[in-house]
Amino acid sequence: MVGSLVNHPLFGRGRVKELRNAGREAAVQFDSGIRTVVPASMLTTLETSTAVAVPRPQPMAVRPELTPDQRQQFAARRTIEALRYGIVPQKRIREMSVGLERPLNSLHEAFECVQREGGDLRVVVGEYGSGKSHFFEIAAQDALERRYLVAITSLDIQEVPPNRPQRIYNSLIKSLHLPDQPDERGLVPLLETVCSRPTAMAAMLEKLRGTIFATVIQNYAQLRSKDGEELQLLLDWISGEKVYISDIRKALPVRNQDFPAPALSTMTTTADQYCYLLSGWGWVASQLGYAGLVLLIDESEHYSLLPQRGKERADNMFKGLIYTCTANQPNSRITENDLEHHHTNQHSFRLMEHSHLLTLFAMTPTVNAFDYRRWLQPEQIITLESRWDEGTIEELMSRLYVLHRQAYGYNRSDILLDVAHGLLECLENRLINLRQTIRLTMEIYDRCFAYPDFAATQAVDEVRRALLGR
Repeated sequence: MVGSLVNHPLFGRGRVKELRNAGREAAVQFDSGIRTVVPASMLTTLETSTAVAVPRPQPMAVRPELTPDQRQQFAARRTIEALRYGIVPQKRIREMSVGLERPLNSLHEAFECVQREGGDLRVVVGEYGSGKSHFFEIAAQDALERRYLVAITSLDIQEVPPNRPQRIYNSLIKSLHLPDQPDERGLVPLLETVCSRPTAMAAMLEKLRGTIFATVIQNYAQLRSKDGEELQLLLDWISGEKVYISDIRKALPVRNQDFPAPALSTMTTTADQYCYLLSGWGWVASQLGYAGLVLLIDESEHYSLLPQRGKERADNMFKGLIYTCTANQPNSRITENDLEHHHTNQHSFRLMEHSHLLTLFAMTPTVNAFDYRRWLQPEQIITLESRWDEGTIEELMSRLYVLHRQAYGYNRSDILLDVAHGLLECLENRLINLRQTIRLTMEIYDRCFAYPDFAATQAVDEVRRALLGR
């Protein structure tokens, strides 16, 4: 079917470029200029591709250099492809952001509080499709621009349960990345930075003597040039992988009273141990000239799926992170006496007085959500609006229209207000969310471009009939 000339009931005639999903979907370049993936069952074959003789190899032609306008157009088309699935590409995320002034102000205040008080925390609350992941992406970009290290995880009941501190820590550390090394992940870039600055390393080892961090830094410095099994064991151990501590102790070239090698527990009661480790990496980052460490923890609503005992353990982990981040704030509602310590290996929840740690939880409000309002101040809770005013939705429609027009080179300004007013009514009735709004907008703009005689009011009327029954 690849190469065949086909017809689609909405987009018209086009040529099949590739098949996907075992042939159930086809990527089609339509004559109108739109390239998209559609169900193969909706295509009617007009002309079947035929095999042709393979020509002799010809000298490769030099591809003409694209003009700035052409590069801009291709970039816009790639963005449109993503928006059709409700996804905003990282490079255009700020351009596609509206209605976030208050949440972003709260985020920026949190960044400043980390520098002033030594740590802070925010809970980001929003319905499904309200833009929590979108906001997290902006938060990650802002953090990197402010020279924070960033670590991201998404909780789920199987792989990273809210009541498993070891799995949360392991998932965060595997995603850790530095602002000046954005393509690398894990602790290696951070440890390499430590080793590349002998003066800072010596000062840190003096302050960290007797802690697990001194052990890791000292042994990494000796093993890094060998790149063998011992180095990997060291990295697995400190990254929270499941390892035998006896193997670790055999592999370490330096281990004594000043350089201990404690076991990292997989038990649900070890919130103190893993909060201690996270606060320590935030402090290490600050000693190297970074602003600190930002933790982004998504899908926190999986807490509601835990049994009662699991919720108690998750409460202790969440409260431990809140305490670790906010203990220096005068209005902090949690003290270390409110927290449960691991009974066989008690740790402080913080390595140093200043953790240089900012944690963001994202969650959908549920009846059984963890009781964050009891532990936080109102200004530490960011609520993402699921209902927008007319001006905000018009601004979003305008930005999407400019992008679509840039991608396909046309001008139909009459469609803007019709689409905005129609979708605003559906948003106000909570029948669609932000992600669905973007996808519907793209579909309507595609139709208006593919069929010049098609009026946006027709599409809006169809949406109204489907969602509102009128």
